[in-house]
Amino acid sequence: MIPDRLSWSVAWRGLVRSKRLTALTLVVLSVSVILVIFLTALIDGLERDLVEETTGAIAHVLIEPREREPLALWNREQPAAPDGGLLYLGERTTLTSQKGAIDNWPRWTRLVDQFSPEIQGVSPAAEGQGFVIRGEKREAVRLYGIEPRRYDRLVPIQKNLVEGRFYELGPGEIAIGYKLAETMGVDTGDRLQVTTSARTGRSMRIVGLFDTGFGGVDNAAVFMRLGDGQSLFGLGSSVNAIGVEVQNVFQADRVAEQLQRQVPYAVTSWITDNERLLRALEGQGRSSDLIIFFTAVAAAFAIASILIVLVTNKLPEIGILKAMGATRRQIRTVFALQGALLSLAGGILGASVGVVTVKLLSRIEGPPTASGRTEPLFPFELNPELVACTVVGAVLIGFVASLVPALRASDVDPIEVIQNG
Repeated sequence: MIPDRLSWSVAWRGLVRSKRLTALTLVVLSVSVILVIFLTALIDGLERDLVEETTGAIAHVLIEPREREPLALWNREQPAAPDGGLLYLGERTTLTSQKGAIDNWPRWTRLVDQFSPEIQGVSPAAEGQGFVIRGEKREAVRLYGIEPRRYDRLVPIQKNLVEGRFYELGPGEIAIGYKLAETMGVDTGDRLQVTTSARTGRSMRIVGLFDTGFGGVDNAAVFMRLGDGQSLFGLGSSVNAIGVEVQNVFQADRVAEQLQRQVPYAVTSWITDNERLLRALEGQGRSSDLIIFFTAVAAAFAIASILIVLVTNKLPEIGILKAMGATRRQIRTVFALQGALLSLAGGILGASVGVVTVKLLSRIEGPPTASGRTEPLFPFELNPELVACTVVGAVLIGFVASLVPALRASDVDPIEVIQNG
């Protein structure tokens, strides 16, 4: 259906003369495109925030020593004795499993860091449960002995500092969340007694306060130098965890599976512990697709209805064109062109208004937190691909919707139309 000069001329004049129908079609298409861009950007933004809230404070992939189960003497395989075997006497008790350590961790860190371009950061850590104590106040926390610059690629601490420093942590110094500081009644320069669950501890000085927006970090995380963490947990020169940041969080399972073949330790991804979240995101995505589908169907029906009215109003002109020698293909092309042109104009207009609306609303900030941190009230996720796909989709929908009235126009009998006036 390649348009010729006659088809272009008739299609354009028809749109210009039918100003009200043309304006109504543009309004319907523009509103549909605005709705698609607004809802898609909002849903994508909510999904991004939900994923960041879940994964922003944890490693996407975690490498840990495997748990070691103590084995009782009588459960071990023994060589056969010539007298028919040995008899062991003892009391059966519940044996607590223990985790080992990752020795030669610099080698494994380098291997993981160079393993795949999808890996964005690798951070060794000596971590575990513990307590912070000041006077009579005592809070359970998670202790992290880390290399600050490496760890910052997993959880953004440096840019979220409220006061003090993080990258330059020295021996005996810690950085904590501002919420934990409020709970303990401390500030930078004060000291806290930091104790592990094994009751080994030391007094450490606070040199940094941060507000990441992640409750699990701001309320219950204490960061120190890697050497201090190794000393507290009795790891020597080893570590007990290596955190990995991947570019696409939804590919963490695949990366973990590939890494498992390369390292002799347990490798898990965040997805393993968040299957319910993934199901919720899948349901949210399907809801978004349904909204877009029904919006497109409504726009298609609106375009088809308006073009059918246009065909009905132009029946005498169509009859005259056919009597003058216009072919059925040219008549079909006229109305298909009108549908495509209206959709293109409505798509561009709607996309422009939609982008401006999203940009303006994204500047509205919600109420500040106790530390003065503010976040956008509407968490939009707008990208050029969404805008381009929406405009292309609008043109395709307009073209398809115009085929029915185009076929009806091409079937007009010129003699009957001219006789009936």
